[in-house]
Parts: sequence; C-alpha cells; structure tokens
Amino acid sequence: MFPELKNIVFDLGGVLIDLHRDRCVEAFRRLGFPQIEDLLNPYYPKGVFSELEGGAITVEQACRRIGEMAGREIPCDEIRQAYKAFLGEIAPYKLRAIDALREAGLRTYVLSNNNAMVFPHIENTLFAADGKRMADYFDAIYLSFRMHLLKPSPEIFRAMIADSGMKPEETLFLDDGERNVATAHQLGFHVYMPRPGEDFSPLLREIALR
Repeated sequence: MFPELKNIVFDLGGVLIDLHRDRCVEAFRRLGFPQIEDLLNPYYPKGVFSELEGGAITVEQACRRIGEMAGREIPCDEIRQAYKAFLGEIAPYKLRAIDALREAGLRTYVLSNNNAMVFPHIENTLFAADGKRMADYFDAIYLSFRMHLLKPSPEIFRAMIADSGMKPEETLFLDDGERNVATAHQLGFHVYMPRPGEDFSPLLREIALR
C-alpha cells in the first residue's frame, strides 16, 4: 500500500487529538452561551469560531463577540477554558507511530483548521507526553489561523504544497472531514479518513516498515 510515499500530513482534531464536543457544549452553556450548539461543528465551525479559525478575528475580538451574543461580558480566560473542553488527549501510541515514520525517513506535517485560543494548549501540553515538543514530531505545521485559509479550500493545500515542496502523489493525507479528504484527493493526494475513535496505527506501522 502507498509504495511511493515520502510524506504524511495529519489533521489534528479527530485524528491525532480526541475531541469531546458534548463536554465543550456543556461548558459554554454553563457560561450562558447556549448558541455554541449551532456554532461548534467538529469539522466545519460556523460564525465567530469559523472567523477565529480563519484568522479573520483575534482571540480578544472573538471573546467580545461571544460576550455580545451572550448578553453579558464573559472573561476571555473562561471562554478559553470552555473551548479547551473540546480537546481530549493524544494517545501516546500515535506520537510513537509518528516517531517511527520519521525514523523510516518519511517527512511528517500537520494541516489543521485551528485557532489561537487553544493552539498553545495543543502545542505546549498535548504533545508533551513523551517529553518532546510538538515541533519534534513534524517537519512543518500548517495552521488555518496563521495562513488565513480554511480547509476544505484547495488554496490551503496549494499553500502547503508551495511552502513544503511536497508532491501530492508522494503524500498521504489523513483527515476525519469528508470534504477535506475530497479536496485532497482531487489535488492528487493519497487520502485516508479514520473513523471516530479508530486506532489507525497499523496503517502507520505498515508505511514505516515498507
């Protein structure tokens, strides 16, 4: 399988990071923001959260908007904590599988719709299970809020290709969003869409040992 692979691109939420939407919705409801139910989509967030992930607004602007929608001022730290409830852990076996891919000579990347409100927690805490830094696991990390582009737009993939020099036909893209996978496939990437909660480490081991 995938005999010509040189690169692996990972999504974060739902692929490497376990997600807990219900827990996050409940945290925002406790803050008096029930509108979260309509805005928080694990694959394609809407409204203020889409603007935050696309880099169109800052964290502070997002917090003000959420407060206005809630009808009261909500401290940004409380909003950040509620949003962090969305994020679970990264299973250590996934980090070790990435290490094995890199030891086998493959280049590894992240392409994620993400935001400045929770990314510091991802970078500094979730990837620290084995005493390493997030940057130790990837050749480059491409984030929507920094690129001002969102998956599933072809433009964010093309920007990653241009910056990294990767060739889609030599690259496997793993994402749990059907539209994201469809775009990648149309651009010539090999694709794999893990099911919710799937242990896809056998696939990664097969690639590392090929």
